[in-house]
Amino acid sequence: MSYRDRVEKAKAKGQQQADVWNAAHPIGTRVIAYPSCRPEYNAADAALTRLVTTTRTPVWILGHGTPVVSVHGYAGGIDLEHVDIDHDSPLGDGEILAHTLTVENLHRFDDWLDDLGIFAKGYWEEADGKLAVTGLRIGSGEDRVVAKFGDTIIRRADGSFTVRTAVTS
Repeated sequence: MSYRDRVEKAKAKGQQQADVWNAAHPIGTRVIAYPSCRPEYNAADAALTRLVTTTRTPVWILGHGTPVVSVHGYAGGIDLEHVDIDHDSPLGDGEILAHTLTVENLHRFDDWLDDLGIFAKGYWEEADGKLAVTGLRIGSGEDRVVAKFGDTIIRRADGSFTVRTAVTS
C-alpha cells in the first residue's frame, strides 16, 4: 500500500470517528480532556493537564486523519483519544470548565486568567506563623472570588467564576 493510500485510509477512518462522535455528542458535551497525554501513559504529567470542561466545537480531522475537538480552557484541538465523556461531572447548568487549584498549577492557571484579561493574584494568609500563598484571588471588586488550594474553580458560560470549596475530612 502506498503512502498516499495509507493517508487516505487514515483520513477515512478519522472522519468516520468524527461523524460518530458528532452524531452522539453535541457542542457543550461535558468531558474530561487530557491535552498532553492520558494518565495511564504518564500519571505525573496527566495530573497537571486534566481538564473537566465542555466541548466548544464539533470533532474534525487533521490532515493525516487524527480526529480532534476543541474544549473550553484549552486553545486548539485535542486528540479525541485524549477525551472522555464526563458522566459524573461537577459542572452544573451554565458551567463550562472546572479545575482544581493546586500549588503545582497555580502559575499556569494565573497565566491562563491573564490571557483572558481577568485579574488574578496569589491569595496570602498566615500559616504556621508565616505569610504564605494559600490560593488565588480571581477578579476584582464585588465579582472577586477566592480559591484556596484544593478548591475547584468554575468558569461559567457568561465569563464569571465561582468556587466550590474542597471537602475536608
